[in-house]
Amino acid sequence: IISADGYIVTNEHVISGATSIKVVLQDDSEYNATLVGSDERTDLAVLKIDATGLTPAEFGNSDERTDLAEIGRASCRE
Repeated sequence: IISADGYIVTNEHVISGATSIKVVLQDDSEYNATLVGSDERTDLAVLKIDATGLTPAEFGNSDERTDLAEIGRASCRE
């Protein structure tokens, strides 16, 4: 879920060729989805469900990331 008003991002290969798309949320609520757009090259698709008040995913900033490689190396030395 990328917006509170029902936009969802998924992989294009998941919905490719589908004649209908149903989204089931974590609380088991079900929605019929409309395909907004898709791109086979990047394997991305955007869906829209008729819902409001959803909690969108939080996207991080790679410029502010923790260096996981350094954490991994440190734990291997122990």
